[in-house]
This record gives sequence, C-alpha cells and structure tokens, in this order.
Amino acid sequence: MSKKPEKTRDLLHSFGLRYSKPRNIILDYFHEKDRHTSAEHLFYDLKDRGHNLSLSTVYLNLSVLKNAGLIRELKGAMGEAIFDSNLSPHHHLVCEQCGEVMDVPIFTVAGEKPTYLLKAHAEQATGWKVKEPRLELRGLCPTCQNT
Repeated sequence: MSKKPEKTRDLLHSFGLRYSKPRNIILDYFHEKDRHTSAEHLFYDLKDRGHNLSLSTVYLNLSVLKNAGLIRELKGAMGEAIFDSNLSPHHHLVCEQCGEVMDVPIFTVAGEKPTYLLKAHAEQATGWKVKEPRLELRGLCPTCQNT
C-alpha cells in the first residue's frame, strides 16, 4: 500500500530533505518490504509499475536517500551498489554466483557483538575512528551450490 504523500513529506523533512514525487515513489517501494536492489533493478520495477522516472533520477534520489540515512548501501556480487531498506543493525550474506543478498541478524558472544569488538580493536590498534562496523559474508547460496 502506498504511503500518503503527507507522511512521506514529514519523513523527508525530519531527515532534512525536501519532498518530491520521485522520492515518494522510491520510498514507497522500499517501505513495502525489506529489499536489496540495484538502481537498475529499481528503475525497471518502477517502470513496470507505470512510473516514468529516468534512470538518472533513480540514481540521484537513491544517493540522496542513502546520504540522509533513509536507506543503506552495500556492494553486490559484482561490486555494484545494492540498496537496502532494512536500517536495523544486521549483516549480509552475498551469493557470488546469482547475486542474492540475505540479511543476517547481529549475534552476541558472551554478551558482546563481535563487530563492535572488532571496531574497538581496530580503533585502538590504528587510531582510526570507525563510524559503522559492517560484516559481509560472500559465498554461494543453497540454490547455486546445487547447480
């Protein structure tokens, strides 16, 4: 179901962005369900739904939404940008053959999140300030293992 433009307008304004119809369309798409999609796949999905957005408009708005923190970006199997609607802390599995991306919840070991232990270790060892620790596991999904 499509969000009302007023709700999207409020959401965008709360992130310091102005409302536009393309942003509304793109956010509606991501809010339907948790998604991992490339700009090109999004462009064709929206086109199939009757939305007449140019590919450059899709790219521009994905960049703006990512920079504002409304979606996340990760690298796909071939290094392409994949946009993620799930903003909760999680990790990813990426199939190097078919490109499927799957969320993996963050787990704890002895009450600690391993990615945050790695973040603390890296900061202490290097002097860097790590903004966000992310873990990405690459391999073959069950379907591709059987082909």
